[in-house]
Amino acid sequence: MAPLRPAAKAPTAQNFEVLKTAHDGLRTANEQLQGLEREICRLMTVKMIYFPSQCESSDRLQRHEQGDFGDQLLFEPEWLRWAAHNGLFESVDNLGRELEKISTSKTKLDSIQGALRCCINELSRPYLRDLNILDLPDELLLEIFELVEDFDFDSRFLYYDGPGRKDIKNTRLVCRRFCDVSSQLLVRLVRVNFDEPSLARLDEISRNHNIARGVRAVRVVLHFYNSSFTDLDWFISYQADELEGQVDMFDGAKLWKVLNTTDEQTASQMIANGRAVVSRLRRLASADPDDGGYSEDDHDRRVRLDEVHKEYLILLEKQESLIRSGKFSEIVSSAIARMPGARKLEFSDWDFESMRERALMIPGGDVWSALHRLVLQPMTGYEAKKHGFELPNYQCVVNVIDAARSAGALLNRIDITLSTVGYPGALVPAPDIRQEFSSGMQQLKEFKFSCKDSLNEQDVEDLNEFLSACLDTSSLQKLSLDMRGEGDETARIDVGRVMGSKSRKELTDIFLGQIAIDLSMLVRLLERLPEPIRCLHQYNVRLLSGTWKEALDALREKRSRVMLFRTPQGAECDNMSREDYERIFGEDGYGNRSEAELYITNRRLLEANPLRALEGGLYTEN
Repeated sequence: MAPLRPAAKAPTAQNFEVLKTAHDGLRTANEQLQGLEREICRLMTVKMIYFPSQCESSDRLQRHEQGDFGDQLLFEPEWLRWAAHNGLFESVDNLGRELEKISTSKTKLDSIQGALRCCINELSRPYLRDLNILDLPDELLLEIFELVEDFDFDSRFLYYDGPGRKDIKNTRLVCRRFCDVSSQLLVRLVRVNFDEPSLARLDEISRNHNIARGVRAVRVVLHFYNSSFTDLDWFISYQADELEGQVDMFDGAKLWKVLNTTDEQTASQMIANGRAVVSRLRRLASADPDDGGYSEDDHDRRVRLDEVHKEYLILLEKQESLIRSGKFSEIVSSAIARMPGARKLEFSDWDFESMRERALMIPGGDVWSALHRLVLQPMTGYEAKKHGFELPNYQCVVNVIDAARSAGALLNRIDITLSTVGYPGALVPAPDIRQEFSSGMQQLKEFKFSCKDSLNEQDVEDLNEFLSACLDTSSLQKLSLDMRGEGDETARIDVGRVMGSKSRKELTDIFLGQIAIDLSMLVRLLERLPEPIRCLHQYNVRLLSGTWKEALDALREKRSRVMLFRTPQGAECDNMSREDYERIFGEDGYGNRSEAELYITNRRLLEANPLRALEGGLYTEN
């Protein structure tokens, strides 16, 4: 703490008397100013009521700035008699002169108030100690450091290192006090993989009191070692395919130019080296080591690859042991429960940080060394499905959520992003934990589920069961179901079954992407929503029964403040001409709302249901 600054001279009784007089005068001035502001407010109210044609926008603004003293205080009987006696209700000129008189008095009183404040500050300053930033309480220091951090909690892409994160790291080096306070901003999201080092890091962060307080989310990276790689030749062939894909992309997209990482000559050499390694890998995978076609160097390379392959299988066994024993779910859930602000749980099949670790075409790097690092990386669900390998088992999603409930963590946000639904039935909670699983969702405010896979009938049934278990809560405020996979195929999610019978009076923000629903289920959902809701976004939704003209009427009744209604399918849309479809549901290229959106949001520009108008032949050429 900074020492007290000694006074230039001892305070005198005269100074104390002047200071007391100044404080009394300031208090009187404040009371008189409040009275003048009340009087101005009265006069401006009279002007707006009795002479509205003489009022300008600045008058209304001034009336608003004076504040609201209440009707009873504005017009006491005595004041009304005085105003009537002076003709304020009869002439705008009389009213204007009175306003000018009071405004002049207020200006003079403002100057007196300012002079008194200067006097008080001057007399008080010698006896106040010097202050510095360390004298601020921790709460204010934290707010200052948050400005340095410049972090957006609602953006999933700002969890990675940026200028703000580096500034926080530097702030921690200033002094112990800065370190203790700013450490709360050091880690906002913890990524955890299915391996011991990642779990150890999460556990260490959760046990650090300062750092743990700032964590807002835990992301489980759904990348798995694949049991399909039991054969060494198949293992080598797959790595050759991966390397060839990266080389082709680096060459075809001219990535060295886009990223400005190296010159063209060096890039050409990197591409040539990469293709040479691909050719050698294919030879190592297809040739027989005993037929004499192997050179000594080829033999050494295959031995090294065999060692790496065995290491891969060891990592696979450790991963399966972590999941099978329940240790992974236990450590993750316990860590979440220890971090008071970590109430968002993410599951991601596509993690940017993990993808960076898979890069092979690095300027100045050795392709073989980078390949050995890549070989030991786990695989995404998309890659497993693309190459026909064993699909990942996402039962860990259910296990971690249920373990978090058992550990006492009250999750309020869950975000699940998948490229495939994985092994059939893995997402469905077991019957014996179904009720307990749903009880862990009773504090849930936001739920997002995204899957880019093409789903068969069993996949849809499993998803309906999983989503209904997750959404069995009336606390939900935001919901996003995004099934936009490859092509225009829609997933037949049973919205009525998923949403259940609970009240949805808190649910004000909904996104439905590329799903198929019945009109009755849509109406049933809308009936349970509050009125009005904040945002309803439908993209590429297919109607399985009923008509869209009925759906538009039902949507209009909810009086949504923001309605985004894009590319509907089914019902009338399947037989509608392209011209009519674009006119009713399309955009004009300037971001203006479609006719369907204007109708749903009850805009006066469009009172009639555009589909009913089309059906009745009411459209005319402009």
